[in-house]
Amino acid sequence: MRISLLGLAVVAAVGFVSCGGGNTAPPPPAGCVNSSTTVICTQSGQVRGVIESSVRAFRGIPYAAPPLSNLRWRPPAAPPKWQGVRDASSFGNRCPQTDFAGGVQGNEDCLTLNIFAPDPPANSPQPVMVFFHGGANSLGSTQEAPYIPLSPLLSHDVVLVTVEYRLGLLGFLALPELTAEGKGSSGNYGLMDMIQSLVWIQNNIANFGGDPKRVMIFGQSSGSAAVQVLLSAPPAQGLFARAAMESRVISSGFYAGGANAAYQNYAPLVPQVGCAGAADVLACLRAASANAIIQAQLVPGLILFIDFTPEPIVMPADPFDKIQQQGAHVPLLIGSNNHEAVGILDDPSTPLDASGYATAVHSLFDPIQAGAGNTVLALYPAAAYDTPMYALIDVHTDYLMTCNTRNLARAATGANRPSVWRYFFIHRYENDAFLNSLRAFHTAELPFLFGNLGVIYYTQTPYTPTTPEVQFADELQGYWARFAAAGDPNGAGVPPWLPYDVANENILKLDDPPSTIQTYHNPQCDFFSSLPPSL
Repeated sequence: MRISLLGLAVVAAVGFVSCGGGNTAPPPPAGCVNSSTTVICTQSGQVRGVIESSVRAFRGIPYAAPPLSNLRWRPPAAPPKWQGVRDASSFGNRCPQTDFAGGVQGNEDCLTLNIFAPDPPANSPQPVMVFFHGGANSLGSTQEAPYIPLSPLLSHDVVLVTVEYRLGLLGFLALPELTAEGKGSSGNYGLMDMIQSLVWIQNNIANFGGDPKRVMIFGQSSGSAAVQVLLSAPPAQGLFARAAMESRVISSGFYAGGANAAYQNYAPLVPQVGCAGAADVLACLRAASANAIIQAQLVPGLILFIDFTPEPIVMPADPFDKIQQQGAHVPLLIGSNNHEAVGILDDPSTPLDASGYATAVHSLFDPIQAGAGNTVLALYPAAAYDTPMYALIDVHTDYLMTCNTRNLARAATGANRPSVWRYFFIHRYENDAFLNSLRAFHTAELPFLFGNLGVIYYTQTPYTPTTPEVQFADELQGYWARFAAAGDPNGAGVPPWLPYDVANENILKLDDPPSTIQTYHNPQCDFFSSLPPSL
């Protein structure tokens, strides 16, 4: 199946620039041919990749025009064409974000993707895994550990694509002025970038050895939430055949405040960059530097949260409720880690006694519902844990991640719906005492999935895996790769992964070795699910 942007009627209606007419992919420039395994033709022109070990790597390929000047805060436009052969040996720019030293790194000319394919090329089209990184919609890039190197994952007969997309206020700003200009829609520009990248993949990935009929999207943390939205986004339908979500789920009613809540959240940007009272607020904002925009979101208390916005094009319905009503429409692999709060909220080494633990629980839950703190303390007694801090980590993890993951897995299942496969990552790093103390922290699964165990993402420190961990990483990669290939992660020689349903609640516990459990913390999750949604 080949798709053009004009063929996506809903998307085209809000300003996506078509690559061509009708439902046929636009032709490449004249003279564009695949002249070798590393010089490949795309619709924009030829690219030259490099061979690294057993991988053909093509980096920094534009899938959309740079969102500069008047294209800032607009849906992505078609990438420009070029003559000759474009060098694709190096990554493109990171999208603008903090450099963690008070400044800004990156460049708005950042809408590129990277393709990693086996070398030598396979004899038949390979399934395609498309990854959207996490980072609270404000941080991150695909050009850092754990996403490179990729040889172990590629050995499982897949083509991997990693995508850069607009971040922070440059990617998700919603204002009434933008809504008026965007035919009723503003915000979600980063999500539109992801959709545009999937369109590009449909039109070009076959030349790199990928199978456009077997595209799997997967994301971690905010990238996982993006996958959830894409599962229900009308313009994304038909662009992928499987989906995987790691470590974040949007709960039902989370966006009950609608676009008005987003407008209030983002309104302080306008005076912060000197555009209050401007004759043309959008022209003033588009003239502001990217650095000024990013610096504004770093001012404490100014912009509370960078997130998606309900609007009629990309997110016309609650992304949880839509899946509950209609299913995920493609096979879904979904899961979370045992100690997600480590790396988001909590540090296990922080001193906390039983009294402090009780105070923390009451301060979080009593404002949500009277008496809720006492119920939580009864469900998570401090005496049942190694320390009160680990009890608090369990509370935060279940409330933020585990229970929402369970609820969406339940919502997606049903008769005549695609299969759902749920995991629970519990592995603790075996060869480093500090990492082991962090237990199964947020992002802990990523080095195993991408096969980059030499540098741990969360700590950015060197690590030497044990022999069982190397085997475990290979098994985990195999599950994901087989899911990409067939919508079913099972295969010969590995522990079986039973599908998830409400009656059995089979969960694959990811450790060395993997094993199956039925249910996890259901009484705790039943209580948390009875509470109103809360940030």
